[in-house]
Amino acid sequence: GQRRVSFRLPPTALGFTPGDVVRLAGGPAGRFLITGITDGMVREVEARAIAAGDSAAPAPVEEGGPVGETGAADAFAPVVALLDLPVLGTGNPQDFACVAAYAQPWRAMIVSSSETTEGYRIRTQLDRPARIGWLAEPLGPGVVGRFDEGGSLLIDLPAGGLSSADRLAVLNGTNRIALRAGNGAWEIVGFRAASEIAPRRWRLTGLLRALCGTEDAMIAGHAADAEAVMLDEALRPLGLGVEEAGRLSNWVVDAVGVSAAQIGPFAFAGGIRALTPLSPVHLRARREADGIARFSWVRRGRIDSDSWLAVEIPLDEPTEGYRLEILSAGSVVRSVETGAPSYAYPVADELADFGAPQAALSIRVRQLGRAVPLGLPAEATLSL
Repeated sequence: GQRRVSFRLPPTALGFTPGDVVRLAGGPAGRFLITGITDGMVREVEARAIAAGDSAAPAPVEEGGPVGETGAADAFAPVVALLDLPVLGTGNPQDFACVAAYAQPWRAMIVSSSETTEGYRIRTQLDRPARIGWLAEPLGPGVVGRFDEGGSLLIDLPAGGLSSADRLAVLNGTNRIALRAGNGAWEIVGFRAASEIAPRRWRLTGLLRALCGTEDAMIAGHAADAEAVMLDEALRPLGLGVEEAGRLSNWVVDAVGVSAAQIGPFAFAGGIRALTPLSPVHLRARREADGIARFSWVRRGRIDSDSWLAVEIPLDEPTEGYRLEILSAGSVVRSVETGAPSYAYPVADELADFGAPQAALSIRVRQLGRAVPLGLPAEATLSL
């Protein structure tokens, strides 16, 4: 049981994974448990001998293949998450359409797509299991723009663990998790503290909610059993082209080296969220001396917009434009477009819309985009 061996396999020998038991034809006698594989031009394999009478050892393999390939294929049932995420850092917008998967036991997976039900094309490979879990209880809206010291979320994680991080690390991007909301979007949440309160159940506190412009997902809320995906290196871009953003395709997932081990197809269209203009912030209104109601707001950016050094953040779109809707009991009474983050509401228009000057007005503002014509809305009732 103390013997260690290393050997090489051709890169096409994908049927061998850690945990398989093999015999070495023409090599040392006995059975060997594969403990690690490093892929490259060849597959570098590390294994240890299984001592005689080791009751925990799997059954020996016949010459020429790993143990239980047929059984592994029959049991191939990974959890797969396809995510259309907002811009999280550097990269092209279509790179934030991602995939993650988890399976026990883990096998590398190939992700393929087709616009029909045949002719699937390989898009990416998943080499490590993702930390995919589910909310153990519903999660409602929380505070935005600062740490929520009183809020928490409860997540069931079938494998893997979570860890705490200090305040600065979280502000710089550590400990990010995506939560599927009731509207189908993903809220990006940061957390400072993680504690395992029961086997495979974690409580996350010190939350940063609605990151990367995902306020709409936070407001929509998260039901119990909503999917939760840790955003780390296990998450892989789907490899969409620019012209594929928003195009509905069928996606399948195959286990590497196992015949007839496939799940899907999953219908998914990604790459749109990262192209959607964010909702404006700091909506304000004031009544000027001449009776005109003047509205103003501040735009947000998705790309290179996190620096505090620049006077202004870059403009994500070719031109700056907004659609302002003035509301009455939730219905639109007037819609205008403006090229600046402000609008003067003429007295004559206000009288035509409401019959008299109003003490407060409800408005909805969206930034106009090129790929996505209307961005996420910001809505508020403002006193004048």
